[in-house]
Amino acid sequence: MFSSRFLLLALAGLLPLRALAQNVVPEVTAQIADSTLLEGAAAQVVALPDFFNDPDTTGVRLTTVLGNIDVALYDQQKPVTTANFKNYLNSGRYFATDPTTGLVVSTFFHRSVPGFVIQSGGFLSTVDPADPVHVKPTQVPAFAAIANETGISNTRGTIAMARLADPNTATSQYFINLADNGGPPNNLDTINGGYAVFGRVLGDGMTVADAIAAVPIFDGTFAAGFGSAFAELPLRDFTSGLPSPANMVSIPGIGYISSLTFTAVSDQPNLVGVTISGSNLLVTPKLQGTATITVTGTDVDGAPIAQSFDVTVIANPVHLANISTRALVGTGDDALIGGFIVRGTAPKRVVIRALGPSLGAAGITNFLADPTLEIHDGTGATIASNDNWQSDANQQALVDAGLAPSQANEASILLDLPADDTGLNYTAIVSGAGTGTGVGLVEVYDLDAAPGSSVLNISTRGDVQTGDNVMIGGFIVFGEGSQRVLIRAIGPSLANFDIPSPLSDPTLSVFDSQGTPVDSNDNWQDNPEKDAIEATTIPPNDPLESAVLQTLAPGGYTAIVSGAGGATGTALVEVYVLTP
Repeated sequence: MFSSRFLLLALAGLLPLRALAQNVVPEVTAQIADSTLLEGAAAQVVALPDFFNDPDTTGVRLTTVLGNIDVALYDQQKPVTTANFKNYLNSGRYFATDPTTGLVVSTFFHRSVPGFVIQSGGFLSTVDPADPVHVKPTQVPAFAAIANETGISNTRGTIAMARLADPNTATSQYFINLADNGGPPNNLDTINGGYAVFGRVLGDGMTVADAIAAVPIFDGTFAAGFGSAFAELPLRDFTSGLPSPANMVSIPGIGYISSLTFTAVSDQPNLVGVTISGSNLLVTPKLQGTATITVTGTDVDGAPIAQSFDVTVIANPVHLANISTRALVGTGDDALIGGFIVRGTAPKRVVIRALGPSLGAAGITNFLADPTLEIHDGTGATIASNDNWQSDANQQALVDAGLAPSQANEASILLDLPADDTGLNYTAIVSGAGTGTGVGLVEVYDLDAAPGSSVLNISTRGDVQTGDNVMIGGFIVFGEGSQRVLIRAIGPSLANFDIPSPLSDPTLSVFDSQGTPVDSNDNWQDNPEKDAIEATTIPPNDPLESAVLQTLAPGGYTAIVSGAGGATGTALVEVYVLTP
């Protein structure tokens, strides 16, 4: 039997909590393969939970609108409580399809008491059928209540079951302790039989919890369908009236992660850099050569496990990367449509973004307020869609890549796209939520650090107006050497594809990253390179369309399409990669 002193030390956090149970050390479940990466390419992301495991602790990530809260569940100490929590997670009861909107809705933090707790798990952010702009919460369907499992103190950073005064009434609700609440004045370890702690927050998750606690609090009992459970309701960007779904501190994702804490070391950091982001390893190929990477996973009791692998960095051949187009986004045929081809022998990892509100920082006043994004394959089938990037399953990977949009209502998708030797076509369609219009930006980023496939032959179709509303395409020539490209501005020939208002006479101007003119054209047959353009076998079909042929050094370039004489209409800007 443990002495009372030993128990008090454990509860105070001076001894590992699992000192009360036999720890099972972490294990390597698979070997991280040696890899070959391209010099200067984007960081390769390695999902470490695919290679390490903690057999006796479950990790869970609460993906909130204010950031991630990672939690380690005390499976051994509190088996009934952790099994109950996982039952709600596995059954999907923390999510539902709103019968009014048809959209998936999630739980939210419905109670916030700064310096005490934040609470969730009880209600879903469904809307009022009679007023679908505003929230009318519904309860999470409950399983049978569970027995109360006490014995671990309600210290700051622990997660515990919320319930009624009866100790054995806990179902779906839980809270995170913002302070040491076990003793006076809150006495959560003893009052009403004590409140059952079943896990603790990992890493910097309490920074997110504190940010949630800092959200302004309102008395939610004022709204139809809201009761006393909402007397301390945190609401974002809210002043008065009835809250909308966007005002809730929602939890759009809950899923399993590793409970291990990871570290990584490169024996040649000047050649290959390594960074840990949550449970991901980011491997950055800097210079040519070989480095050995050692990754260590440590459990909550401090027990480590490690493995090593080699990374070889090779020369990066010249290619196009990180393409973008800015244009006025309308409705129907006037949506912004970006296209690209992936060719090679390996899948291509890309991030595709649709931006609008962040363009305001560049002085664009008529930006697209709420862009939505759809990705289609060459058959026209929709393979992915997103409205608001924080709801994407790959939210953390977007953050790790440094490509998370700056505004919550912008869209982004991370995909691993198949490729083949002849090239597979993909299309990204940007439109406004509802019938919204405005200036938007579509971007495609190549995230692959490994050789095997390339993005090429990029194009974007959009509405060309005047001033800030012309169409602006951007791309980067990356790697060693130079790249020969054909850039086209297409307008009149779009009528052959039933486009109702094609740009009658498109003009094309190309600039480098310093804003220095590289080339320009109005009417491709007037270009001194006319014969060479014809020799590519892909000249424009109409003499009023424009084209330039250039061999470009590595760097960023911009192609601006406007209408001759202030003409407006739908146009297509294209960049074709040519072999030497």
